[in-house]
Amino acid sequence: MSTPERAPASSSHDTQIGDIIHVEKVELAAARAADALRRALSTDDQARAQLLEVLQPLSALQAQLGEWKELHHLLHELLAAFSPFYASLRALGTADAGPANGRALLQGWRPCQTEVDRLMDFESGVEHIQLPRRWEGRAAPRPDWGARIASLRREVEDQLREEQWSTAGLIDLADELNQACDLYLSLADRELRRVVEHVQRLYTHLLGGLL
Repeated sequence: MSTPERAPASSSHDTQIGDIIHVEKVELAAARAADALRRALSTDDQARAQLLEVLQPLSALQAQLGEWKELHHLLHELLAAFSPFYASLRALGTADAGPANGRALLQGWRPCQTEVDRLMDFESGVEHIQLPRRWEGRAAPRPDWGARIASLRREVEDQLREEQWSTAGLIDLADELNQACDLYLSLADRELRRVVEHVQRLYTHLLGGLL
């Protein structure tokens, strides 16, 4: 009986190499086109100004896209780290909320601390994105996802370090933290789609007469 043929093990790797080569070809073509465009515009101040009028907001949108994408990633990672702790806390039910359980939960909380720190570091360097002027029915401040989540983190840790703490109270805090992460994740997702739409519209207007 003949054995079935197997697909080459390197097929996935070959595809990745092919993608890289394709991108490099596009980048080379883009560099040539940019050089030709600079030469063509070197004597046409009006056309150059009109092109910059489009490219500058496009560059700003791309910077926003990068930061919203990073925020989305960080919040997703935080929720992934928070999920086991959240499940362990809820599994306690009516168990005694004493130092032993607190120490065990704190150990499970460590990955969450790391992700909250990463979120706060990101927020401190944000340059291109902010909450909408009106958000969730109220005036929105400058981005505060890290500060808000860090505040909830401190409340959780303060309770866990106490000799006696309320399981129900800690679950309420965990619920609030989970909701805050979900809320900001939804915001980041919505803003990502909005920025992508604006970028696509600009590219359409810019390239519409050329293609």
